[in-house]
Amino acid sequence: MHLEGFLVALFLMSFISLSNAKMSNKIGIAYGRLGNNLPSPEASIELIKSINASRVKLYDANPEILQLLSGTKIQVSIMIPNDEISPISANQDYADQWVQHNIIPYYPKTMIRFLLVGNEILSFMTDKDRQTWFDLVPAMKNIRRSLKKYDLLKIKIGTPLAMDAIESSFPPSSGTFRADITVPVMKPLLQFLNRTKSFFFLDVYPYFPWSENPGDISLDYALLSSSNFTYTDPVSGLTYTSLLDQMLDSVVFAMTRLGFRNIRLYIAETGWPSAGDIDQIGANIYNAATYNRNLVERIIGRPTVGTPARPTWGIPTFIFSLVPTSAKASNETLLNDCCGLCRAPIYNSKILPSYVTMTTLVFICFL
Repeated sequence: MHLEGFLVALFLMSFISLSNAKMSNKIGIAYGRLGNNLPSPEASIELIKSINASRVKLYDANPEILQLLSGTKIQVSIMIPNDEISPISANQDYADQWVQHNIIPYYPKTMIRFLLVGNEILSFMTDKDRQTWFDLVPAMKNIRRSLKKYDLLKIKIGTPLAMDAIESSFPPSSGTFRADITVPVMKPLLQFLNRTKSFFFLDVYPYFPWSENPGDISLDYALLSSSNFTYTDPVSGLTYTSLLDQMLDSVVFAMTRLGFRNIRLYIAETGWPSAGDIDQIGANIYNAATYNRNLVERIIGRPTVGTPARPTWGIPTFIFSLVPTSAKASNETLLNDCCGLCRAPIYNSKILPSYVTMTTLVFICFL
């Protein structure tokens, strides 16, 4: 059987097995809409409902999608685009109008839980981008003032950052934010998150550090499959069994180094590319399936599994993505080929513990 035919057969079988599936409330789906031949919003929301996903991240405040989510029990995170950061930062009235237009018409029937100001804004390096860095926290503060004005403070505010905000990540105990952002951006950001009891949102892709050092990093270690390979941090003494944990803890240590020990992490995006160029090793369907299966199994496991630095702190997670998308600014070719649920089968894993009541979801794309 050809690969695509095989995947289609599995896709059909998956919907049968999903009829009684229940998604952990720690797992969400990132729903981007930049791409080709995308399903309609109606079809996409129906798909999200059909797998009982409890959370969805939207990359803008699309009125049609927000209305379609009304009356569901799906918790919604809405991203404020990067080009809105500076206007919101400069003008409280503008922030008020943004909330009036994009939140108030839908809340609370649409269960909006987070507003995410910008997307990986600290990864952009032009002079104009650098000005936006300094507008980020003031924009977050203005949005919060607007939420307070309209009695909407149950909605938390955050901003997703990429791992390139970290200057040193190995060993994890050396975790340090970049020198150019530590004082002017990260300290006020962490102060805001700590004061408002929000999360540090992080886009984390173990594929990229693994692909840069495949000879030094075990593939199983990157795919959350390692049973034999471990790494012990020489400073903290903590032992790691996955690259993902190393990356997450480097952020934990970076926050701790600035005096913030208790801000929780939230994975705003993670996944593994299912296809790539000929020189992009490891980007294939099998590895994508393996990573996502292991990720979901880990997140829904009981008891809660955190990282070595925070072993009992569960980490809510958005899997990237519902559809193959070009919403990413960097590593675009690979991340366009990250798992797209609408073109992908959802596998029924036989290796889950008996107490888990859901089908393990593994998202892979057709080549």
